[in-house]
Amino acid sequence: MLTMTGRLQILIVSGGLVLAAPGIAWASGQPPDVGDCPEGTSWNGWACVPDNEDPDGPACNIDGYVFLEELDNRWLRAATDDEADWFRPGGPPLFQGIWEDYPNGWIYHWIRLNGISEPNCGYDEGGWMWLAESPIGPPPVDPEQLAQEILDDFGLEPAEVGIAPTPIDEDPDSMGLVGAPVWMWVENPSPQTWGPITGEASEGGVTVTVTAEADEAVWDMGDGRSHTCVEPGTAYSAEMGVRESPSCGHMYQRTSRGEPDRAYTVSVTTHWTATWEASTGETGTLDVDPLTTSARIRIGERQLIEQG
Repeated sequence: MLTMTGRLQILIVSGGLVLAAPGIAWASGQPPDVGDCPEGTSWNGWACVPDNEDPDGPACNIDGYVFLEELDNRWLRAATDDEADWFRPGGPPLFQGIWEDYPNGWIYHWIRLNGISEPNCGYDEGGWMWLAESPIGPPPVDPEQLAQEILDDFGLEPAEVGIAPTPIDEDPDSMGLVGAPVWMWVENPSPQTWGPITGEASEGGVTVTVTAEADEAVWDMGDGRSHTCVEPGTAYSAEMGVRESPSCGHMYQRTSRGEPDRAYTVSVTTHWTATWEASTGETGTLDVDPLTTSARIRIGERQLIEQG
């Protein structure tokens, strides 16, 4: 039985269920046959509503979803970037094969209504689908994901070891002395090995800027001790003579005679900070894996060198 009073129509369906909505509503929220909406009305995903009302205006609220008659009366929303990860190659097996032409297009979640109790909607059909072109505008931009892509494109590299005495891989006869100053520095520091380095990219109307730079270099001297230097260090040259480094140095207390190949392995690990800022006002930081490289030096006793 269909009762009409003003703009409110009440449809009583079998089993005594009463559903109410503006316009004329069909049971289970299914669309009427073509032409069944009265003249001057159109289907809005739940009911026939006057044409002078917003045709996309739902009879209830489905946050984030848009009603699309052309997609078989589905309600649609774009997947978030995290959700889209499920469907990318290498994601969970259950979700593979849905993204038909990766990385083109995007993944969308859809639902169909089965009931209404204002202001909420109920649905019993839903799923995921791939579309080559978005019918509801571009997918949402995740500024942090875009920032990560910018950071990945920086091509950050381990710092090149600069050290005096000269590494034995460069000069097999090189040898430092117990008790003599050792100088350490980052050889030829560049934006990729020390920073700062800045990059920018835009997507979907959002611009993200990323800046990365090394905070410190941790030098493991191979003798059980380490030094943390917040500067690249000062390069040594012979005219400087025998004196301590003004910025990053060490002094060995024993020879390297007992070490593999009679040499200490000295490693330097750079620790980075990467920050991002979006045109939306959002900001954040990104994790950067520490970057390490090493060199080998020999340290001998002073008297042995003098006697040699």
